[in-house]
Amino acid sequence: MNINWYPGHMVKAQNDIKAAIKLIDIVVEVLDARIPLSSCNPIIDEFTQDKQRIIVLNKSDLADEQETANWIKYFEAKNMICLAVNSAQSQDIKKIVTAIVKKGEEQYKEKVANVSIDYKPIYRVLIAGIPNVGKSTIINKIAKRNAANVSNKPGVTVKNQWIRVQDNIDLLDTPGLLWPKLDDNNAGEKLALTGNIKQEILDLEGVACVGIEYLLKVPKYKNMFLDNYKLNEEDIENLDSYDILELVGRKRGCLVSGGNVNTEKAAKIFLDELKAGKIGKISLEYVNN
Repeated sequence: MNINWYPGHMVKAQNDIKAAIKLIDIVVEVLDARIPLSSCNPIIDEFTQDKQRIIVLNKSDLADEQETANWIKYFEAKNMICLAVNSAQSQDIKKIVTAIVKKGEEQYKEKVANVSIDYKPIYRVLIAGIPNVGKSTIINKIAKRNAANVSNKPGVTVKNQWIRVQDNIDLLDTPGLLWPKLDDNNAGEKLALTGNIKQEILDLEGVACVGIEYLLKVPKYKNMFLDNYKLNEEDIENLDSYDILELVGRKRGCLVSGGNVNTEKAAKIFLDELKAGKIGKISLEYVNN
């Protein structure tokens, strides 16, 4: 599936981040815990190579817990702080602030090691991530006010903005950035399945069929899928993903005249349930894949 969504404002945002990066002490990259690789923007890596990094695996409440634990080890092996969070939980937001302060204090001590000065440093932090990964929600929780625009649709933040939180942390909120080509590692498919690309530009039935195929490849996810739609192994034997989507539609009452199934409606239901975690805690990427 070839998905290419790169709105013009992302080009400007990319240039703005590149210009501001010299002011930044710490980079917090917010990833989707279900797809850490596909939600990790190579453009951010390019701009922030020499910066202190904190990786936030948001939406961890929707991801496979064992796979998330494996991803934490993966990023920690690269000398990054890695936190699994649910942005709706206050204690998880506190973990992010604690990590920022820890990294900031480490840098401050290095800078003033041989200097006789006494001042309270301000840590300048870039918050980056792809669209709809939860950056703005995290910023608002840290700031304890509606400092950043929030929506459950991608592409809401369209310009950089500095936000003062506490008395010594400045956050730079940036628009969600995708990169022009999303075909590496089937990233486009995974971003579509987790809701990080606008549904309006997608072939919903095609995306749903891809999602069904992903789930059926992993035995425990296959069982979650069958349980959620009250299906048996025999029901789907020798069926392709589109036929299975029709079964989902019948189970969810997506019928039209003549007893046929509205597969577009069925696809939307399936994708919404997958995205919301109603099928179960599912990860679409694994450390060793």
